[in-house]
Amino acid sequence: MEDLNKKINEMENQYQKIIEKIPGFAGYFEREKRRTADKLLRQYLADRLRKTKDELLSKGNALLKEKEFDALEELNELIKNFQFIVDKIEYAPHGYSGFFGSIKADTKILDRLYAVDASLLSLIEKSEKIVADETKTVKEIISNMKNNLKDFKTLLNERLEILSGIK
Repeated sequence: MEDLNKKINEMENQYQKIIEKIPGFAGYFEREKRRTADKLLRQYLADRLRKTKDELLSKGNALLKEKEFDALEELNELIKNFQFIVDKIEYAPHGYSGFFGSIKADTKILDRLYAVDASLLSLIEKSEKIVADETKTVKEIISNMKNNLKDFKTLLNERLEILSGIK
């Protein structure tokens, strides 16, 4: 198996040398790798946020037992909004869309997108902690998550503005 890995690495190195000699192709190849990384990152973010949203949903059982129907309605609205955020992250425009795509991004734009995505990850981690906090009531969790929802929307708008050239 080690011999096979060595051969694959040698082939990749030879392939890379050929690519470097073709004008413009190395940049295209690099952008395609970044596009794939962008898609994988967004999928990872969406999966983590979806899991947090599902944990929020499970908090509804406590509200149901306590017959807190107003809070339950509020929780359902929050969950619906978080599903919208999950979809926005998962299906957001790619950082680079090929030669004829309507949205093109150079490496500076991609770097800015990665910074926004890093902020999204931090916000997801914050959301996970809020939902997992056993010392908070469900109503407090809902309130804190509403604030996070606003932050998610701000970051997603910033991401779209970067891609559209507004920012």
